Amino acid sequence: MPGQRTVANLDALSDANIAEFFRQGYCVLEDVVSPGELTAALRSLGEQTERDSGNQTDRYNKQGRVDFQKIPNLAKRNDSFRLLACNPGVVSAVETLLNQHALLFRDVMVVKPAHDGAHLDFHQDSEYWDIEPRSLISAWFTFRDVGPQDGCLQVIPGSQTKHYQHDILFARERPFPKGITATLRKMASLAGTGDSDASGFSAVRRLKNGVLGALTRHASFLAKLQDLHARIPNEEKKRAVDLPVRAGSVILFHSMLLHASNPNTSEHDRPAYIASYMGDQFTFCGVGEPEFLVVGDSSRAIFQKINAAKR
Repeated sequence: MPGQRTVANLDALSDANIAEFFRQGYCVLEDVVSPGELTAALRSLGEQTERDSGNQTDRYNKQGRVDFQKIPNLAKRNDSFRLLACNPGVVSAVETLLNQHALLFRDVMVVKPAHDGAHLDFHQDSEYWDIEPRSLISAWFTFRDVGPQDGCLQVIPGSQTKHYQHDILFARERPFPKGITATLRKMASLAGTGDSDASGFSAVRRLKNGVLGALTRHASFLAKLQDLHARIPNEEKKRAVDLPVRAGSVILFHSMLLHASNPNTSEHDRPAYIASYMGDQFTFCGVGEPEFLVVGDSSRAIFQKINAAKR
């Protein structure tokens, strides 16, 4: 597939593999997750949402149907998802690329319902996150084979080397003034950077989830408030490539890589689990004093604080 790179040796990525990741901003790890692990995680998800339904955010479209579901912080509460986030092949590759021990910064299950799964516009994840340096690595796990019609990832290779201005859009796709965008971005930090329940304030998080979730059932335009949209020259958009991927394979991508996802027009829901990793020497610049999961030991849940920026 054009622009797609597959890394075969998970235990020792070659210098060429590493150079390719930093040039393109992503790579694909083939067949690193077993079918049993995927099945166990999906089976446990129903039980998890029943116990913790307040942690799930459903977004509605203009037709009043759910077009996007998000369930964050699963690795803390669910052993099956913790094992996915701590997958030895994924962690080995991530730690090689980071050149540090890896911590789980955030994790989220994203479901695009059949027929109605929403398109997500191009953005850089580090615009949302209060972690420095802006060089985290995300792992995109899929539970079934995913192509363009299912809502697969789109990326612009090499875009991780640049910073793009991001807007929040409202009526007729017009951007808010910079001051309003900055205020809304600050509120996201107060709610917990990267949807994390380890930082920020729970009251602000509940307010955010209500406005950006349930209220979209009655005012669908509010859905736009949760998405940042990168300003990208048209000639750069033309370089975008789809990343179809098989169940059990994982896409690793840089937190500054411009990426989007296609709408899901298929007959089946498209669940994807996204685990994002930082180095243990990174700096936390947000609100609170969170602890992050150590992913090098899958046998038990160990959490560690990282350096905090002086405020």
